Amino acid sequence: MLTVNHFLQLAPFKTFKLVAGANGLENDITGVNILDNPNASDWLSAGELLITSGYFFSENTEIQKRFIQRFKEINCSAICIKPHIYLKGIPQSMRDLANELALPIIEIPYGIAFSKIMNIVMGEISGRMNERNQASLAIHSQFFEISLHGGGMKKIAASLAKMVQNPIVLIDSDWSVIACNDNKHPLIQETIKKIGNTFTFPIEFFTDLPTNFERIKKPITRPFFFAEKEYPCVIVPVYFDTVHYGFILVVQIERPLIDFDYIALENGSMAFALEQIRLFEIERTENRIRRDFFDHLLSGQIKDLDALATYDTPIDPTLNYTVLILSLQKSGIQTDSLMKKKQAEDRIMKSLLSSLTSYTANRFPHLHLFSRKNQLVLLLGTDPKSSAFKTHNELSDTAERIRMYLEQQGPAERNFFCTIGSTLPILELAQSFEEAKKVIQLLENDSKEEKIYFFDDVYFDSFLVDSISKEQGKKFYTHYLDTLLTYDLENKTNFTLTLKAYLAHHLNIATTSRALFIHRNTLLYRIKKIKMLLPVALDQEKNTFALQLALRLYDLHH
Repeated sequence: MLTVNHFLQLAPFKTFKLVAGANGLENDITGVNILDNPNASDWLSAGELLITSGYFFSENTEIQKRFIQRFKEINCSAICIKPHIYLKGIPQSMRDLANELALPIIEIPYGIAFSKIMNIVMGEISGRMNERNQASLAIHSQFFEISLHGGGMKKIAASLAKMVQNPIVLIDSDWSVIACNDNKHPLIQETIKKIGNTFTFPIEFFTDLPTNFERIKKPITRPFFFAEKEYPCVIVPVYFDTVHYGFILVVQIERPLIDFDYIALENGSMAFALEQIRLFEIERTENRIRRDFFDHLLSGQIKDLDALATYDTPIDPTLNYTVLILSLQKSGIQTDSLMKKKQAEDRIMKSLLSSLTSYTANRFPHLHLFSRKNQLVLLLGTDPKSSAFKTHNELSDTAERIRMYLEQQGPAERNFFCTIGSTLPILELAQSFEEAKKVIQLLENDSKEEKIYFFDDVYFDSFLVDSISKEQGKKFYTHYLDTLLTYDLENKTNFTLTLKAYLAHHLNIATTSRALFIHRNTLLYRIKKIKMLLPVALDQEKNTFALQLALRLYDLHH
């Protein structure tokens, strides 16, 4: 390898002067880069020899120190500075810090072109590429064996940690920890946060990550603070063929990374992506098989118990079953791209299905589930001898526990609501499924103040929607409410809402005024106006029923 010491011994560089960082003379030089843009430091790589005029840190001592620190975190081999244009001399503060960090600072004589330095260094390095290629091939073979034999993420993390001699964390695209190898130091275990059954790496530790930096496909280095001490942390995006699989994190506790370590990380990221693809395909296949069975069952294609027995399923045909559908009402995803939102929702549902499967395995032995779009479909078995009251309570309790568990698995703004069909024998489950879906349809424009809805609670609404067409419903409510609705629209009043509350409280002035939080006299005034606007008298029972029906049809079809 070409070291900083060898570089200074080359004939063209005999006049170069080492001014600081003598303890870093054995640093390996793996490349060369010109840097005069302060925002380009994320594009630097370990082992690079930096050439700069010092323009971007020429006037500020704190900026000088910050960049020297950053170059050390990246593990650059040395810094060559031409100080005669912007820097009158290399400041003592820079020299002191470079000495402390063992980062060589080399003064370039006036008149030496940057391009000449680059050409000579790259020529020297190219003669040493065979050693690098051999190392890359050996590392590739190790990861190929891991992938070939299904070693899994833990094996990938362990192999990487051994190669780079530092703790390794594998993280998915949502910063959930997949695998961690931190045997010598409890650094990661003490840092990651547990949310439900998921361990999440605290991304807030890194305050200045570039936007969409995973697409850069290049490692970047950021400081990682633990126990009041700072460690350089290398973050490697795993991004192939427009798909972001996650990150590899290396916390440099044992030693700085060298060029061969980055070769290992590059090969490790490929193994990471292949393993993620393999796991996704296995899960997708299992879910498709499970979903196909449930599709047949819930569409009524399985007609008898003999046909049911041909499927490899743990469903107990002696139990009654109920369909519960948990719908993702609000995902908490912030993006303007419909494609990105759909991809993010798919990842969420895949993660939730896996997490919920583990959560329910022992707690609810007669519960079966699968996912479809942004919904989780559950089949809960109950004892057919149980009373309707007991079964209802069991369904309510199960639905609430599962709903709360799901909402705890992600951001606070993520919301689910649950719809529940009738409890029926296994071969009649298609009806329960249709009922649960019908509840979702009826709630489409509802604010969903409640979180759990039974079909029995909306049976009347379902009957109205199925029995009365939209055109007939509109004709009916227009006959009774058109004048009132028009008056509200033109005068910005809420008499329609007042009428609904008045009818709901059986024409009782006291309870209606309390429910609407208005004074009794205000309600009396409104009722007087409403009576003038309605085509029928409010004091006749048949009219109150007709008005309630008209208001309900208006809500359902408007």
